[in-house]
Amino acid sequence: MIAETLPDIARLSLEEKWDLAVELWDEVAERQNELPTNQAILDLVEQRFADYERDPSTALTLEEFKRKFRLP
Repeated sequence: MIAETLPDIARLSLEEKWDLAVELWDEVAERQNELPTNQAILDLVEQRFADYERDPSTALTLEEFKRKFRLP
């Protein structure tokens, strides 16, 4: 785990860790185009979307999804 290699992170308060997480997330969001693309994941998403376009009835609403996976 990356945090284990950076002992200063372990000493941060929970609030400081939250602030760090937000800063990191914001930077990743701003620079996401620099991340490598996983072609296998893109292919899977494209296939699933094509499946949905062929038969939209196979899709779940958000409420159905939450019930199926027991989410709040």
